[in-house]
Amino acid sequence: MKHSARRFCKYLLLFLLPLIISCTSQPKRFVIGVSQCSEDVWREKLNEELRIAALYYNDVDLRISSANDNVQLQTEQINKFVDEGVDLLIVAPGQVSISPAIDRAYEKGIPVIIFDRRTRSNKYTAYIGADNKQIGSSMGEYLAGALTEGGRILELCGLSTSSPAIERKQGFDSLVACRPGLSIVEQLNADWTEEGAFRAIDSLLSKPHNEFDCVFAHNDRMAMGARRAAEKHGLDLSHIKFCGIDAMPQNGGGMELVDNGTLFASYTYPTRGDEVMQLAINILTGKKYNRETQLSSALVTRNNARVLLMQYDETVRQQDHLSTLRSRVDEAANDFNTQRIYLLVLLVFVVLLIVMCAAAVYAFFTRTRINRQLKASMDEQRRMTAEMEEMTQTQLQFFTNVSHELRTPLTLIAGPAEQLLEDPTIKGGQRSMLEMVQRNTRILIQLVGEILDFRKVQNNKAELHLNRFYLQQELTTWTEDFRTVAARRGITIRVDVSGVENDAMLIADRNKMEHVYFNIMSNALKYTPEKGSISISLAHSNNKYTLRITDTGKGIPAEELPHLFERFYQAKGAIGGTGIGLSLVKAYIDMHHGDVHAESEDGKGTTFVIKLPDSQPGYDPAKDAPAATQAEKGLVDDNYIATDSTPKENSNRITNAEDFDAERPLVLIIDDNNGMRAYLRSILQDKYNVSEATNGEQGLEKARLEVPKLVVCDVMMPVMNGLEFTKRLKADTATSHIPVVLLTARSLSEQRKEGYDTGADSYITKPFSGQVLLSRIENLMRSRVMLRSVFAGDKQEAEEEEKLNAADKSFVGRLRSAIQENLGDSDFSVERLGEEIGLSRVQLYRKVKALTGQTPVELMRKARLTKARQLLEKTEKSVSEIAYEVGFTSPSYFNKCFKDEFDINPSSLR
Repeated sequence: MKHSARRFCKYLLLFLLPLIISCTSQPKRFVIGVSQCSEDVWREKLNEELRIAALYYNDVDLRISSANDNVQLQTEQINKFVDEGVDLLIVAPGQVSISPAIDRAYEKGIPVIIFDRRTRSNKYTAYIGADNKQIGSSMGEYLAGALTEGGRILELCGLSTSSPAIERKQGFDSLVACRPGLSIVEQLNADWTEEGAFRAIDSLLSKPHNEFDCVFAHNDRMAMGARRAAEKHGLDLSHIKFCGIDAMPQNGGGMELVDNGTLFASYTYPTRGDEVMQLAINILTGKKYNRETQLSSALVTRNNARVLLMQYDETVRQQDHLSTLRSRVDEAANDFNTQRIYLLVLLVFVVLLIVMCAAAVYAFFTRTRINRQLKASMDEQRRMTAEMEEMTQTQLQFFTNVSHELRTPLTLIAGPAEQLLEDPTIKGGQRSMLEMVQRNTRILIQLVGEILDFRKVQNNKAELHLNRFYLQQELTTWTEDFRTVAARRGITIRVDVSGVENDAMLIADRNKMEHVYFNIMSNALKYTPEKGSISISLAHSNNKYTLRITDTGKGIPAEELPHLFERFYQAKGAIGGTGIGLSLVKAYIDMHHGDVHAESEDGKGTTFVIKLPDSQPGYDPAKDAPAATQAEKGLVDDNYIATDSTPKENSNRITNAEDFDAERPLVLIIDDNNGMRAYLRSILQDKYNVSEATNGEQGLEKARLEVPKLVVCDVMMPVMNGLEFTKRLKADTATSHIPVVLLTARSLSEQRKEGYDTGADSYITKPFSGQVLLSRIENLMRSRVMLRSVFAGDKQEAEEEEKLNAADKSFVGRLRSAIQENLGDSDFSVERLGEEIGLSRVQLYRKVKALTGQTPVELMRKARLTKARQLLEKTEKSVSEIAYEVGFTSPSYFNKCFKDEFDINPSSLR
C-alpha cells in the first residue's frame, strides 16, 4: 500500500507539473537577434521601435546587442547569435568587412535581414533601408539652389569602410561635379561621432586650408562637431551653412536644430523599426516579401521642420497610449495565470495530504519489520568490516615480514658496494655502475624502513622522541638537501621564515618532523615541472606553528583531496610511490596533536598546510639528541625523487647527417628514471648511437626530429606514458616504421596485450638481462620489413608491401605517386619530394632508407631508369628523347646509369 501510494503521488506530480509550468511561462515561438554596429540616438530610436513592434507579436523573443563600432566585437556577437540558434538575424553592419560572419549565418540556414548599411556579400535574405546615394544627391541638389552667394563646400565623410559613407559621398560628389556653382574644396573622414568630427575640423583649421562657405557632414552629429570646431577658431558662423543627415525628431536632434537655425538643412534617415519587424515576421511565417525594400526619406529645412516635429509628437503620444494599453492587458493576463496556479497548487496539496496520511498509516505497521532488517544489515556490515580489517592486518604483517627479510640481503649488497667504491683503482663505467647500485640500494632501504614505520603506527607502537629545537633553522637546513636535485631541473626553492621570532622554539620529534618534510618535499619535486618553483613559508602565533609548502605542479582534482592521506591511496596520474607516504605524514602529525591538509586546484599547483602546537607534554631535556639529516642518510637523490630533467646528450653522437647510422644506428631511450636511462645507455652505447628523453611527450618530439632506428621505452611515465607514446608514434607518417620495445614492471598477460595493441613490437618485463635486450633489438632490426622494389609492379612487390602497417602502406603509395608524377622534371629534388609528402629531408631520408634500403636519390634514379626501360621496349622514341623524358639532363650520363642498373646498353633494346 505504501509503495502504491508513493507511485500514485509520483504519477500525479508528473501529470500536474507540466500543466503548472505551462501556466507560469509560455516559450517564445520566434527568437530574433539584432546586431547593431554602434550606439547613438538614431539607433536607440530604432531599437525602441523594434521593441514596440515586437509587442504586437506575443511569440517574439527580441535580443539586441551593440558592438560600439568594434568590428571584432560585432563578429563575435553575430557568431554567438548563430551558435545560440536564433530563428532570424537583423544586422546593421559596422563595416563591409563584417561579411564573413553574416555569410556564416546565412549558410547555416538562418534568414538574415541587412538594415541601414550594406556589405560586400550577396548572402542575405532581405535588405531594408534608405537610398544613401539618392540622399547624397538630393542634398547636393538642394545646396546648388540654396548657395547663391558661395559654393565652396567642405565635405565631412563618415568611416571610409562603411557603406553609408561610400554611397552618400558618391551621390553628393556626382551631383556637385555637374553643377558649375559648387565645388568641394576639402574632403575629410571622421568616425560618425561629434568628437571625431570636432578633431578633424580642429586639425584642419589649425593649419593653412582652403576657405569654405558650407559644411556638408554625413550625419548631424558630425555637423555639430564641425560647428564647434569653427566656433573655437573664431569663424563667422553666420556666413557658414552647416548641413547634416538623420534629422532626428527628439529633443536636441537634427530636426530641432534645423528649426532653430543651428543647422542649415538635414535629411531624414528613417528608422522604421515597425517595417523592419513586419519584414522579419513575413519571412518567419512564410509570407511574401520584397528582397530589396527602399525606405522613403525627405529633406528637412526651416520651411518644414516645425510641421515634422508636430507630427512626431503626435506619433509619440499614440505610441505611449498603445504601450499603456498593452501593459494593462499583460497585467490582467498575469493575474489570471497566477490565480490558475494557486488553484492547481491547492489541488496538488490536497491530493498529497491524502496520500501522505495513507502512507503514514501503512508505515506504522511496517516500522518494526524495517527495524529488524536494519539491525541485521548493520550486524552484517560490522562482520564484513572486521573481516576487511583482519585482511588488511594480514597484508601488513606479510609486508612487514618481507621488509625484515629484505634488510639482510640489502645490507649484504650495500656493504660490498661501499667497500668497492673506496677502491681508487675502480674507475669509469664500473664505478658508475657501482654508484648506481649504491643509490638504488639506499632507496630500497628507505622504502623498507617506511613500511616498518607504517606498521608501527598501525599497531599503535610508534613513540615520540621529543627534541627542543629551532624549527626555522632546521627547515632551512632540510631544504638545502633538496636544492641540488631542484637545480638540475631549474626549479626554484624559496623559504620564508620571517613570520617566526628568532627565539621561538619547537618541542617535537625532530626525526619524525624531518620525515614529514622529506615526504612532502619529495612529492613537490616529483610534480613540479622544469623551471617551476616551490615555496615554503613558516609562521608562529598563538602557540602554534603553521608550515605551508606550495608547488607549481599540475595540481590535484578536488574530488581526490579528501582521500590523499588514506593508507594505500594513490591519486590518478601518480608518479610511482607505495601509497603510504602521506598516510605516514598524517599519522606523525596526529601524534603531535596537529593537523595537515592539502589545498589544490587542478592545473594550478598544490599547497600542503601543517599546523603544529609549539610544545608537547612529557619532554625530557636529558633525552634530547641531534638527528642526522636526510642527506647524511643518503636519501635525497634524484633517482628516488622522480624527475623529468633533460638528459645530457652524448657529445660524440651525430644528429644531423643523413647516413650517420650506417655503422652505428640511433636508438632512442625514453625513461623518467635517471638511473635506468644510465643503465640502458651503458648496455647500448658500444653498438649504437644513443639519444635520451624523460617522458613520452619529449620522446615523441625527439623521434620526429631524429627518426631513430629503434625506440626503447618505459611504460609508466609522467606527462605521457609509454602506451600513449607508442600509439602516437605509429600514427605519424615520419615515424610509423620505427620498432618499439616497451619495458615495464607490469607482467600480467592482459597488460602485455594492451602494450601490443598500441603497436609495440616487443614487450620486456623488468627486471631483465642486458643481453636479452640486445638480442631483442638485433632481431627486430634484422627482421624489419624491407621493400626490395617500389616500382616493379610485380607480385613480390605487392606481397612485401602487404606486410607493412597501414601508415607505412599509405606513405609508400604517396611516395610512389609523387616520384612518378615528377619523373620528367630534372629539377625535382629530394627537398621538393619531402615537401610534397610533408617530411623534412632528414625524416624522408631515414624513413625511405629504413623501408627500402635505398636513399631517396637512389630510389628516384631507379624509378626513372625503370620507366626508361619500359619506353625503350614499347615505343619508337630515340634513346636521347627517352633520357630527357625521364628527367636526365645528359644522354651520356643516362647511358652510364642504365648500364649500371640493368647491365645492358639502352640501345641494345632497340
